[in-house]
Amino acid sequence: MKSKEMVDLTNDIVQRYYKNDIQPFLDHVDEKVLWYGPAKGQFLSGKQAILDTWAGEKHSLSFSLGNVRLDHISSHNSYCEVMMSFPVTTHYPDGGSITMDQIIHITWCERKTDDKKKVPRMLVVHISDLYQKHKDDNIYPVHLNEVYNGRLPVTDLGKRLYFRGMDSSDLYLLSNTIIWVESTTYGRHAILHTTDGDFQASSSTAVLEKDYPDLLMRCHECYLVNPRFIVSIKRFNVTLSDGKVLPIPEKKYTAFKKAVYESYTSDSGKK
Repeated sequence: MKSKEMVDLTNDIVQRYYKNDIQPFLDHVDEKVLWYGPAKGQFLSGKQAILDTWAGEKHSLSFSLGNVRLDHISSHNSYCEVMMSFPVTTHYPDGGSITMDQIIHITWCERKTDDKKKVPRMLVVHISDLYQKHKDDNIYPVHLNEVYNGRLPVTDLGKRLYFRGMDSSDLYLLSNTIIWVESTTYGRHAILHTTDGDFQASSSTAVLEKDYPDLLMRCHECYLVNPRFIVSIKRFNVTLSDGKVLPIPEKKYTAFKKAVYESYTSDSGKK
């Protein structure tokens, strides 16, 4: 199996799953699938058991995903392991919300259809980071706010951008969570500092600056910043919302300050 194709398929299915479009997930589970849910005691064996369970599931929840990381390995030409991690916010009808870190491990296999075509199927689905299960919950954590008090909710605003990780992971990061970018390994690669933590990307800051000119601004040879997270600019540094203070070369200070002002003016004009 081509691991990158399985990564993209996993990302698409999970993203749609958390938009309450579960049909792609149901279409791709194997007849002999093993499903381990996110709460203690949630276990299903076989596709029919999954279809029966989801058929009786009713809820009024919505979800939003933060930055997504996918790691993968193909141990055989017909099997592929994909690990996906991200923060997910559960939104309740009363306006409340709870955020938890989620990890999904999927074992993909190839099956032959009646017309001899090879198709990918999910053989094992394991959702970890266990939470205490409410007695009335089946699949979705409808009563999660009664048994768990989580972090502040993540935002689902901004475009989801793709980056290749230094460790061969695949990163799908929300644009408005990227605070600043740091050059590393002698300028060949970069560290993206986000509201969900740090991610090492294989691209250089020069490439990122060129690819995302409306998102990232260069304040220094080694640093890019997202203007939306700038708290203050003064001679000769810029302070960001995470408390980081980055230097601005004296010769570039005026031009950088003007560029930031114009970016805010431009954004205001779009509203």
